[in-house]
Amino acid sequence: MVRNLILWLLVLAILATLSILTFKFSWPPWLFYIYGSITILWLIGFVILKPIIYSKVTSYQLFDDRIIVRQGFFTVKTQMIPIKRAQGVSFTSGPISRRFGLGHIEIKTAGFGIHLPPLKIDEARSLKTQIIELVKGETSDV
Repeated sequence: MVRNLILWLLVLAILATLSILTFKFSWPPWLFYIYGSITILWLIGFVILKPIIYSKVTSYQLFDDRIIVRQGFFTVKTQMIPIKRAQGVSFTSGPISRRFGLGHIEIKTAGFGIHLPPLKIDEARSLKTQIIELVKGETSDV
C-alpha cells in the first residue's frame, strides 16, 4: 500500500504540473476534469482497492515436497517449486518493509526463483528455517 501511495503521489505531482501548464497556456478547461478523474480513479483503484484484493488473493502453502505460491491483482499467478529443486533461500527486508515489520523470502532454483508475498519478520524467518530444513533432508539424484 505504501509503494502504491508513493507512486500515486508521483502521478499527482505530474498531474498538478499538467494543470499548471493547462492554466498558463489556456488549454481547454475540460482537461482539469480529466486530471481530477485520473487522480481519483488512481487513488481508489491502486492505493485502496489493489492492496485489499492482493492480500485476499495472495497465499502460500508449504508441503513436505513442494511449495506453492499464489499472488496477483489483475492476473493471478500460481507457482510451484519442488523442494528437491530448491538451491537457496534468501530473506530481505527494506527500510519501508522493516517499518511495518515485514520481510520478503525468495526461493531460488537453477532456472528461476519465487518471491513469496510479504510476511511478518518472525514468520518469514521461521519459514526460511523450515524450508532450509526440508531442503537439507531431501535426497536427490540430480
